[in-house]
Amino acid sequence: MNKSFVKLLHSCAGVLLLSTAGLSMAATYDYDFDGDENERGGQPLNFGDLNVNGYTDGRKTYAYLDSGYLSGLGVCDGPISGGVTGTNNKCNTTTGPNTGASDDNLQLGEMLEFVFDTKKQIEVGINGAHKSADGKDVLFWTDVGGWDLLTVAAGKITLGVQHVGLMTLKIFGQGNFNQGVKDGTTANLYVAGINEVPIPAAAWLFGSALLGLAGLRRRKIAA
Repeated sequence: MNKSFVKLLHSCAGVLLLSTAGLSMAATYDYDFDGDENERGGQPLNFGDLNVNGYTDGRKTYAYLDSGYLSGLGVCDGPISGGVTGTNNKCNTTTGPNTGASDDNLQLGEMLEFVFDTKKQIEVGINGAHKSADGKDVLFWTDVGGWDLLTVAAGKITLGVQHVGLMTLKIFGQGNFNQGVKDGTTANLYVAGINEVPIPAAAWLFGSALLGLAGLRRRKIAA
């Protein structure tokens, strides 16, 4: 095989590798409880490069990872009990509209806020109160798209928007809503997971790089 052609193929492969490198960097945050985990809460609750804040009636409380079948991430008004491990409930809500130890999902007036560090396109998995939330409405807000009310299908909603800079996603629990976009009622919810959808390099950029390499190779051969 012509050596110049082989070098061109190697160059093209390098461009392809660079253009797709970002695809492997997408993260998945799984909040479905595993048996080897402990229930926990935080202000914020941290998952690597993702911070999650909990709010009740606009007041900062605790984002809380619950245990049990089809549970996930919710809100606890607090306080969070110490010295308890495993699946024992550490949420000890004594104030607010949702008193009682069972207040660990997204209930009336509660909200989870996800603060990402870069531009994202994401899918959001939703569970109901320890069961699938298919067919339920979920109210959310993003710093670019504003308010929207989506119906969960197959336990997942997809937010097909790309954000520049920091991205903030807010998901709201049980309540009746009218935000000037849609009317609807959400139920008790858990966030089961966040999946970052890779944003591929623009096709024109890849094509331009290939054309540039081909032109450079032709000039070298001619010389």
